[in-house]
Amino acid sequence: MFKFHAIRSLSASLLVVFIAYTQPTMSQPLSNEMDIRVLIDVSGSMKDTDPNKLRIPALQVLTQLLPAGSKAGIWQFADDPKVIVPHGVVNAQWQKQASAATQNISSNGQFTDIGAALNAASFNTQDQVQGRQLHVILLTDGMVDVSKDVAKNKRARTALLGPILQQYINVGARVHTVGLSHKADKATLGAMAQATDGLFEVAVNADQLLEIFLRALDNTVITQQVPVQVTEQSFVVQQGVESMTVVIEKNGDDNVKLKDGKQRVFGRQQTRINQQWQSSLTHDVIRVQQPTPGTWALISDTATLKRVNVVGKLQILLQQSHQNIKVGQRSYIDVQLANERGELLSAEQLQGFELKVNMSDGNAQVFSQQQAFVADAKTRMQLPVLNEPGMYNLTISVANGQLMRTINRSLRVHPLVPLVSNEADSAGVLETDEVANQTSQVEAISVSNETASPALQSLMEEDSSAKPVETANQAETAASQIASLVKKIKAKVMSPEKTVSTQPKADVTANENVDTSNSQVTEETLSSTDWRWIIGLGAGFILLVLVIILRRRPKSFS
Repeated sequence: MFKFHAIRSLSASLLVVFIAYTQPTMSQPLSNEMDIRVLIDVSGSMKDTDPNKLRIPALQVLTQLLPAGSKAGIWQFADDPKVIVPHGVVNAQWQKQASAATQNISSNGQFTDIGAALNAASFNTQDQVQGRQLHVILLTDGMVDVSKDVAKNKRARTALLGPILQQYINVGARVHTVGLSHKADKATLGAMAQATDGLFEVAVNADQLLEIFLRALDNTVITQQVPVQVTEQSFVVQQGVESMTVVIEKNGDDNVKLKDGKQRVFGRQQTRINQQWQSSLTHDVIRVQQPTPGTWALISDTATLKRVNVVGKLQILLQQSHQNIKVGQRSYIDVQLANERGELLSAEQLQGFELKVNMSDGNAQVFSQQQAFVADAKTRMQLPVLNEPGMYNLTISVANGQLMRTINRSLRVHPLVPLVSNEADSAGVLETDEVANQTSQVEAISVSNETASPALQSLMEEDSSAKPVETANQAETAASQIASLVKKIKAKVMSPEKTVSTQPKADVTANENVDTSNSQVTEETLSSTDWRWIIGLGAGFILLVLVIILRRRPKSFS
C-alpha cells in the first residue's frame, strides 16, 4: 500500500515537472510608460538610399507622437555613435528640441558600426527598475561594417548577435529593426528583432519610413485612434475626449487647414491656446486639448489625414499573447474596458460594447470576427492559425453606437525552418542559417518586463490558477521542437569526429561563398529550450514506465 502511494506521488511529481519545463508563460500587459531610444544610420550609402533625407520628417513626426512623460533619446551612427537629441523626459520642450536637432542628420560616415550604436544607447539596471517599457528603433541601409577586413566584420557581427544583444534581452528591452532598401542585412536585423520580440520590416524606399516607425510605436504603446472617413477626409470627436493628435500628410500643400466641430476653420498661423501645430517637410502634426465635439474635416486639395490619436475617459486594456510566432502556432488578444480612474466597467456599463478584430496580410483581409464583452473578466479573441509566413496587420476595434476606438498592432509569423538566403557578397554577409546559429547562443527574451501603470496593473493580473500561454520567443510547437532536437542529436551521432569550440557551427551550404580559410569546425550547442524538452521527455518516459509497472503489479487494498 505504501509503495503504491509512493509511486503514485512520484508519478504526479514527474508530471508537474514535465508541465513546468514545457509550458512557457504569458507576456505582461502594456502601458504608456516607456523609454525609447532611436538609432539612425548616417553612413555614406544613405545618400543613395535616402537622397531627400526623409529620415528627418519621419523622425520629427515620431517624436511628436511619443506619450508625454515617457523618456526618449536619439543617436546617429556610422563610424562612431553620436547623440543627436539627449535622452530625457518627453515634454513640449524636449519635442521642440528634437524637431530642431534632427535637421542636422547627415550621411557622411564611412562604416556602419551597429554594435557600437547599441552599446552607446544601452539600458542599465536603473533603467530596468524604473518599470518603464524599454524599446529601441534602429534604422540602417546596410550590414555590420566596421572595417575593410572581412574577418573583423564577421567578429563584429558575432559580438552584435551575442553579448551586445544579450544586454538588451537581460533587461527585457525590445529592439525594432528597420532595413532601408533590400541591401540591408535582413538576416541579422530579423534575428535581432525576433530574439527580443520586436518588429522587423524592410522599407523599399525612404517614403515608407514613417509608416514603419508608426507601426513600431503602435506595438509599444496602446494608442487609441478614431476612424478617418477617407472620401470626406473627416473624423468625429465624441464627448469625453480630453486630447487628440492629428497627423496630416501634406503632399506638397503648405497651407493645410482644419475645420473643427463647430465648423470653425484654422491653420498653422491661426491656432488657439489649446492647439499646437508642428510642421515638417512632409507632415503636419496638430495637438488639441479638450477638442470640440462634432465632425472635424481637413481642408486641402492634396493633403490627406493619416491618423487621429485620442485620449479620453474610456481606457482600453489590451494584452497580446504574441508579437512573433511560428507557422501553425495559435495566438490571441485579451481586452478589458475601464473608466478614467482605472475601474473596470460593470456589466451594465458594458451593455452595447462590441469587440471586433480584423486581420490582413497587407493585400487582403484574412480574418474578421466580433463578439460582445464579458463582465468581470478578460474578453478573449482567438486569432486564426496562420500557415503563411509574413507580417500581418491587426485592427482592434471597440464600438458602442457612434463611439468607435481602434488600436493597430502587428503580428510577425516566422517559418518553422529559417529560409536560406542566396544573397552573399564579398563583404561577408551572413546567411540565414549562420545567423540562426549565432543567435541561438543568446537567451531569447521569454517574458516581457513590461508592466501596466499601478492603477491598472491589478486589473490585468493573471489568476494564479490560469494556464500560462506560450511566449513569442519560445513559440515553437512541440512537434517542431522535437524534430529540431532529433535533427541535432542525429548530426552529433553521424559526425563523432567534430571538435568542440565556443563558436557555433555554421551551415556549410549557407557559407559556401564566405571565406573559410580561418574558419573552425564546431559543434552546435543545445539551447535552453532544447534542455527543457530533454528533461521533460525524460520525465514523461519515467512516468510511462511507472504506469506500466502499476498496471502489472497485483493491487492490494488491505
